[in-house]
Amino acid sequence: MLQIVDQGILSHQSGRGAFMPFITLLADGSFIAAQHIGTGLGAPDNDIEILRSADGRAWISDGQLHDRTNREWAYRGPQISELPGGGLVMKAGRCQITGGNLFDPESEGLAHYEMLLLRSSDGGRTWSEPAVVDAGLSRDRYTANDTGTFLQIAPDRWIYPLETWKPHGWKGPPDQKAAALFSHDQGTTWGDFTVVADDTDNRRLWWDQMNCILANGRLYTMFWTHLYGTSDDLNNHWVMSDDEGRTWSEPRPTNLHGQVCTPIPLADGRVAAIYNYRREPQGIRVAVTEDLTTFDLEREVVVFDAGAEATLGDPESDNFLAEHLQIAFGKPVGVALDGNEIMTAFWCTAGGVTHTRWVRLRV
Repeated sequence: MLQIVDQGILSHQSGRGAFMPFITLLADGSFIAAQHIGTGLGAPDNDIEILRSADGRAWISDGQLHDRTNREWAYRGPQISELPGGGLVMKAGRCQITGGNLFDPESEGLAHYEMLLLRSSDGGRTWSEPAVVDAGLSRDRYTANDTGTFLQIAPDRWIYPLETWKPHGWKGPPDQKAAALFSHDQGTTWGDFTVVADDTDNRRLWWDQMNCILANGRLYTMFWTHLYGTSDDLNNHWVMSDDEGRTWSEPRPTNLHGQVCTPIPLADGRVAAIYNYRREPQGIRVAVTEDLTTFDLEREVVVFDAGAEATLGDPESDNFLAEHLQIAFGKPVGVALDGNEIMTAFWCTAGGVTHTRWVRLRV
């Protein structure tokens, strides 16, 4: 049965927000984390912060990654992975600052966005200049932003998940799809653009694909599934790949009615999912499945109760993107630990301070 065994603060600082944490368990048993910080979820001053911990409970910040006197880019959504031969890689994104929010709620467009890969050879204390991971799409028609988890499927097969949207200035609906790029030379070059999920009529949007490698080697990906142009979400869906991401099954619904949803493979073959629940009472929950489709909702656990601080105020318009920019918690992730435990992390707001937390659960 799921049970919370410990919890605490990853990063809490008034006067700024902390968003989209990602915690990595390193081979030596210590932890490193990355998140983006700034005045808002999609603000022009977003930058990357690195944190570390010896035990996953007490965290120390290494500070932000960039000199903010250079205001050309806003950096967001970092994730760190450890390489088998030593060293670290970081997947992140950056959006070109255009004088306002990164998303334009009126046109629904996204400012010019670049997907990045950075490397560190000293445990994450210094990082290389970012290498741009190019999806090969027309900038006039598409933006491509990183989503999901960068995975090293094999030494000669790395996967970089992404989703498409439309840029500022594009009139008409977006051609939104969940996709992935692959590298056969450990991240030096990228290609093999592969669609993971798509609706040719643009009715369903496959947002925030969150992926993992199951114990049997298959790739399992879950989606926040949204009806375009509305405030309505469908149940979370999932897809599977049996050939290292070359082909994918058709999306199938789960019984989870959430938004961002991250699967965490367990040693016994089950999968735990940590997900945003946007119905009342809003918060972040964890549930477990044995068949990848039906999650045990009777024994799920609430790891964060949003209460009255589920949103940061009223949106500027009734546009669905404007609504999403006002959310006060989200993007939960997790990692399996030894001893039938998992560690989850997410950002949330309490007492008016948007910050990041971790929760450990026994499964």
